[in-house]
Amino acid sequence: MATTTPSLPQTDSPAEQKARAEQLQAAQQTYTYAYGTIVQPLAVATTVPKADGPAVIWAGSAVILTLDLLGNVLAKASKIFGAGAKKPTIPRESPEDFVKAVETIVELRDLHEDLSKLLTELHANPVRAAAQEASHGPAKGLLGFAEGLVARVEAAIEGESPAEKALRLIREIGKKLLTDFGQKLLAYLEFFGEAPDIGVYAEQFQTMRVPEIESAWDDDRLFAWLRVAGPNPGLIKGIPALPPSFPVSEAQYRETMGANDSLAAAGKEGRLFLLDYAALATVKTGTFPDQQKYLAVPLALFAIAPQGAADRSLRAVAIQLGQAPDNETPVITPSSPAWSIAKIWVQIADGNYHEMVAHLGETHLVVEAFAVATPRNLATSHPLYVLLEPHARGTLFINDLALKVLINTGGTVDALLAGTIGSSIQLAVDRVVGYSLHESFLPEAIQRRSVETLPVYPFRDDAMQIWGAIHQWVQSYLGIYYRNDEDVQGDYELQAWVRDLGGKNGARLGGVGEPGIPGEPTIRTFRYLVNVATMAIYTGSAQHAAVNFTQSFIMKYTPAVPLAGYLPPPASADEQGNLLGTLPPLQKSLLQQALLTLLGGVYYTKLGDYDRNIPGQYFQDARVAEPLSTFQASLARIESDIGRKNLSRIPYIVLLPSQIPQSINI
Repeated sequence: MATTTPSLPQTDSPAEQKARAEQLQAAQQTYTYAYGTIVQPLAVATTVPKADGPAVIWAGSAVILTLDLLGNVLAKASKIFGAGAKKPTIPRESPEDFVKAVETIVELRDLHEDLSKLLTELHANPVRAAAQEASHGPAKGLLGFAEGLVARVEAAIEGESPAEKALRLIREIGKKLLTDFGQKLLAYLEFFGEAPDIGVYAEQFQTMRVPEIESAWDDDRLFAWLRVAGPNPGLIKGIPALPPSFPVSEAQYRETMGANDSLAAAGKEGRLFLLDYAALATVKTGTFPDQQKYLAVPLALFAIAPQGAADRSLRAVAIQLGQAPDNETPVITPSSPAWSIAKIWVQIADGNYHEMVAHLGETHLVVEAFAVATPRNLATSHPLYVLLEPHARGTLFINDLALKVLINTGGTVDALLAGTIGSSIQLAVDRVVGYSLHESFLPEAIQRRSVETLPVYPFRDDAMQIWGAIHQWVQSYLGIYYRNDEDVQGDYELQAWVRDLGGKNGARLGGVGEPGIPGEPTIRTFRYLVNVATMAIYTGSAQHAAVNFTQSFIMKYTPAVPLAGYLPPPASADEQGNLLGTLPPLQKSLLQQALLTLLGGVYYTKLGDYDRNIPGQYFQDARVAEPLSTFQASLARIESDIGRKNLSRIPYIVLLPSQIPQSINI
């Protein structure tokens, strides 16, 4: 719960200023930067303070999803090993493997039972769960049904919180499935090796709903739609003309856009759009755990029809599976035999760019800078601290967890993505090193990519509405405490904060500080302060929602967005290619399904709902009530507006305000 009346440090009494300084001195011992990590030279939190650990309700969501995933595997096991099932043949050459596989099923069922008990036992005692959470997580006194589902007394393992217990059980399940015998079990379950037909990928959803994209994953219209409403909607850019490295001919362009159109006219009228995955050129393809993987570095051309056309939705025109034209990277068009496989290679590139750049780099690692710099430099009574704290909650924990168990040698990312773990991480690091905060403000980013002329662009349109609502809220809230630019300039905690965000001994975030002012980063105007705070909140809420939650209903169906290729890309436009050999093997697909179900399925906070999961009101300053009410009303109007738009387009739901969490907590 926030301090009763936040204040700027320069307006406090000497005694109050001393108390603030002492509080910050203690915080700077708790929140420290580490530089020698696997994401060096970037700064990350050295440790995750106890107060920033996972909330019980977070663990509850993860446990429920894990139960679904484990039940999905066990359902297939029951079909093969269960009562009344036709028993599989015990292999003569390795009967012990068969026995171990069966034992693995038993162990997985035991873990499933443990997780179920974890939910059931304290469902009967939610108050006790809340008391337990109060000593482990940031939100004190959590009460209610969801917490009761997850929490459990610590008698079983002394000192282990409910969330830690849940995470331990989830890790045990993952380890079981990744052992040699777990992999042999998957082979018995026909969840292993090259798929015999494309339908087997859908069969991996035994008890879970098959994503709707399964019915249209190879459709050209959907392929274009994913550029403006998919997992990676911020990469496409408008171009006035094709680069020399992408020699699409007029004839090739007219195959899709018609005989009355031309490249020159489309470029002049702002109707040409490009996907360029040049950043992937630095990625070295890997082999972990046991198979060579491949990655293309494609260019893809899209266009829209001229004004007045009945259908002006984005259309795919041509693909080149390399950055320069040569015999091995031909221009491929929809009439080419290689078209379907070429789209797969674009999707593989998009998945790798999405996970390491748009997702990890541009949201998780950027918000980590704010999550560390804010408590280090802004007293808990500072109005900006009060505003930003809910939007950083959970970020340090989830980032630390990801670096330890996902983005590490031999981890899930190493197994799924096309690159070696080192080169994949470097891809994210390079993006953040070259990041510019003020160039990433959404209105500027949209303008810089020249995508204003796209008539159908759900991400742009919905995100701009959310940005505008957040901006107005931030401006109104901060306007309670800052009367003018002089108040901003005199706020020494704020100036220390911005120096820490951009300093080489701080968070090292790029492009921080008022543009055009030499020297250390500084904030000179109220306008720039509002933009920076808006960016921090937007990135941790809406931008992360846009790139994260699409994983659960698009990317977890592997053929839609494979994360690596397993045969080389086609060397000719006439090469139809081996689709099933190119797609990830079934055990990788199952792992992708599990990871992206978890990453894209945990919700427990909601943008603008600061009072959720806490007793009473978060903001205690009565002056905040009116601007907060206005913000919440704006979000409700945006919700209705997006709902109306979804009646006449493929529904785009990840930026419905009700679906946007407050912070990056998964």
